[in-house]
Amino acid sequence: MSRFLSPRPLVACLWLSALLLIPALANADSNTTLTLSGHAERQVENDRMTVQMQAQARAPDARDAADTVNRRMEQALARAEDYDTVEASTRSYTTQAIHDRDKPGQITAWQVQQTLELVGSDFDSLTELVGLLQGDELTVGQIRFSLSRETHQEHREALLEAAMDDWKEQARAIARSLGATHLRPVEVELVDSGYDHPQPMMAMRAMDESASQPALEAGTSTVSVTVRAKVEALGGETLRVDP
Repeated sequence: MSRFLSPRPLVACLWLSALLLIPALANADSNTTLTLSGHAERQVENDRMTVQMQAQARAPDARDAADTVNRRMEQALARAEDYDTVEASTRSYTTQAIHDRDKPGQITAWQVQQTLELVGSDFDSLTELVGLLQGDELTVGQIRFSLSRETHQEHREALLEAAMDDWKEQARAIARSLGATHLRPVEVELVDSGYDHPQPMMAMRAMDESASQPALEAGTSTVSVTVRAKVEALGGETLRVDP
């Protein structure tokens, strides 16, 4: 008996292998992967105010300067307790030696400073408190406005849907141009979901008897959501490229 196959069975095997490959090749040619990004944003009125104030004192003895700052800060915290809508917390505390200009190695005084941070959504109450603390010899270092977490989350959910609709429309437009009949999402990624932080404001008027409260404008923040998606366009036509 011969150990070699006859030509006919060999040809039949080759034809069968070719027929099995045709659906796979056709399926590969009919699917196109699209990578798209969708974006949505809106302007939202700021509803959160943060004020940083400093209690500071200078004295020949560091202990005297510290006692003055501690007393002013204790008084400020006591005042803040009367305002339920304001969150008060202490921040940095620094002690700095002041040197003689003519004798750099000689200390002439000590300066102590502590920061008080006030946060709230009731702008009127917070502004009133700031005015009172200015009268207690605290100074305003910085004022800034932002969005509360609740407001940001509320707008984030709405913008997420808008961002998804944005990339869907892009995918449909491209799929139509390719002659595809269906779209199948493969992967969706939330790229970012944030908002811009307005620049700090230094809009305090000089303290005097007639006007000790700040002149402020809260402004807006831009809330934005971006999604990136990978989609398969099914049933797309093979595009012929002329030489």
